[in-house]
Amino acid sequence: MTDLQCRLLIVDDNETVRSLVSDHFSKLGCSVTEARDGIEGLQEAVKARADCIILDVMMPGMDGFAVCRFLRERGNTTPIIMLTDRVDIDDKVTGFQEGADDYLAKPFSPVELEMRVRAVLRRRAAAPAPAGRKGTVARGRLRIDFERRTASVDGAPVDLTPIEFNILKLLAGAPGRVYTRDELLNVIWDTTYDGYKRNIDPHINRLRTKIEQDPKHPLLIRTVWGVGYKFAEK
Repeated sequence: MTDLQCRLLIVDDNETVRSLVSDHFSKLGCSVTEARDGIEGLQEAVKARADCIILDVMMPGMDGFAVCRFLRERGNTTPIIMLTDRVDIDDKVTGFQEGADDYLAKPFSPVELEMRVRAVLRRRAAAPAPAGRKGTVARGRLRIDFERRTASVDGAPVDLTPIEFNILKLLAGAPGRVYTRDELLNVIWDTTYDGYKRNIDPHINRLRTKIEQDPKHPLLIRTVWGVGYKFAEK
């Protein structure tokens, strides 16, 4: 396995977990910054410019959900992998709704965490524009630049998380083509975990609130009931 050489931020009130993560990723060539709670994690997220954030959910004072929400609301799109002692699907749904990119239950193997970090970094990396598209798509008030990985509405930049942009890119790259939830999962998360199937919809909903004039009556990202989603052809 190749070295990672990325900047990693681990936010966890458990010193053992922080040491486990730090030791493993440091050996891979990563620069690892540790934070002991949510407030310190926010401060480090702002100044450390991490490539990926490993974020514990259950922390005193400010939990991981609040940290993730705070970062996303302020336009921080750094990939976030949440760690939790709880495996309830509702907790996972909450994490993804707040903008998390992946979720891992404790106890975990450092190798599995490494694989997930590598996966979110691959997804974050700029990818070639979809076939048939020359870099940009414009539809009504929305403009998407595939190569720059940016989107704007009425000329104003839209802050999208990596997953939100990847969903938009996939759908907009083939207007009218219906993608099932399984297809979106396979492309966006590269996983077929059944639990994740419930989590594509919250990301679609968040994306709609950012690009649709009326998210409750979307014109761009349309639901194909019982199947999945498609991007408007006109």
